[in-house]
Amino acid sequence: MEEFTNSTVSFDALPKFESVPFQPLNKNYLNVVYLSNAIFSVVLAVGLTLFILFNEYVRENVIIWIVLLMGTIALLFWLSTVSFRKKGYALREKDVLFRKGILSTTTTVIPFNRIQHVAMHEGVFSRMYQLSELQVYTAGGSSSDLHIPGLPKEEAEQIKSFLLNKIEVLDSEPTVIEQPIFQEELAEVETPKETPESEVADENQNQ
Repeated sequence: MEEFTNSTVSFDALPKFESVPFQPLNKNYLNVVYLSNAIFSVVLAVGLTLFILFNEYVRENVIIWIVLLMGTIALLFWLSTVSFRKKGYALREKDVLFRKGILSTTTTVIPFNRIQHVAMHEGVFSRMYQLSELQVYTAGGSSSDLHIPGLPKEEAEQIKSFLLNKIEVLDSEPTVIEQPIFQEELAEVETPKETPESEVADENQNQ
């Protein structure tokens, strides 16, 4: 049985996310995002037009509302561009990583042994550019699931096959039953030796 050890781990030896080369999303995915933003902007413009036609207060301050609309649309496209540039993904020997954010950056790490299912999704605009979204479902529920958009369809299929193979290998490995680390030692209790009755009788006669 191997000797149990619990040595202190050096923080300098821990892997750093900064050293992981993240792969950026396909550049065409930004066009998909812009198309979605354009449709949303048209809906906002139509809604403002209706307010101008049927609301006297909005009609009196139409310049202010148009400026607010243009500012909202410009902010929407700017945030989408920043978000696209910060997104990236990486595959390692034991996990998959995804980075995203706008003002701050969040890196999600999903170990292969936590993955339960892998799927692909193609939106209407994504299909125009031959792009897919890789969906990784884990045992932790929807809060810990991972979605990587903007992947070329062939690359998404390759990653999907790679992850499914990893899941099959992990499921086929035998389960190792851990032995208890500490074992209780039973103390040996010495019992007094019994004196034979014949010896006790001889001692009483001698007295």
